[in-house]
Amino acid sequence: YGEHISSMTSDAIGLATWARGLTAYLNGQWKTAAELCEKAAETLRDQCTGVTWELSIAHRFLLSAMIYLGETAEVSRRVPALLGAALEQGNVFTATDLRTRLNLIWLAADDPDRAREEVIEALKAWPHEGFHLQHYSAMLALAQIELYTGDTEVVWKHLQGQWQALEDSLLLRIQVLRIEAMHLQARAALATSGKKQSRRLKIAARLAKRITREKAAWADPLANLVRAGIANRNDDKGTASTLLSEAAIAFKARDMELYAAASRRRLGELLGGDHGQQLISEANAWMASQRIKNPDAMTRMLAPGF
Repeated sequence: YGEHISSMTSDAIGLATWARGLTAYLNGQWKTAAELCEKAAETLRDQCTGVTWELSIAHRFLLSAMIYLGETAEVSRRVPALLGAALEQGNVFTATDLRTRLNLIWLAADDPDRAREEVIEALKAWPHEGFHLQHYSAMLALAQIELYTGDTEVVWKHLQGQWQALEDSLLLRIQVLRIEAMHLQARAALATSGKKQSRRLKIAARLAKRITREKAAWADPLANLVRAGIANRNDDKGTASTLLSEAAIAFKARDMELYAAASRRRLGELLGGDHGQQLISEANAWMASQRIKNPDAMTRMLAPGF
């Protein structure tokens, strides 16, 4: 009886911590989310039974929070073991999530072909009917691969072809996902903007405004990063530099180190000279410490418009 009570207590503690971690993630509190989801995963794995789904979700939110924190080296270390175990167990749910949601690790390794293969394999195993969270994660992964490789018109057509299905799925009712999706679309608009596509700068500007209206502190620097790209496309280097500087500071305050590094790198490119080169070198060194092999391509994916 005592063992049964102890098991129930462990389940309650694990699930309560799990719920708090997910709540922190949905509020954009990346560091808190990572810490709580790590604790929840440890409790669920070591002290509970029959919690395979809950453990998968804990890992999903833990690793997703770590991506926002810029901890790509640690995520790159963890994902292969988790993916190998999921494939061995026939756990399609977890394998699909790891291959799509955490797809950035293969871009960090400068292997976009492998990144694309992982998404394709995930989609082969996942049901084609409807539009699920997994389809959104695959859309996000493929779009980021295309931004990374510079296939800009492909990414625009890709997003336009799936956006209605995404809206119909009601997934955009989730704020964190809605902001992420809007920022992805804004990045695609910026990447494909130019003299022949000035209309897409207006689309990017509207999306930046909508992101700001969400009143989520973690999202404000994302909007400024988009606005910096718009200013740069319009040859307003002064405004672009100011917005990049503000974004870099705000990203760091929100523990979003990868975005902060990309912002500093773009700022360095605009400023030029010794100071500009120093910013680029510091950003490159930080990315290298996180096992990011191609800082230029990673920055192109995160901060297009330059």
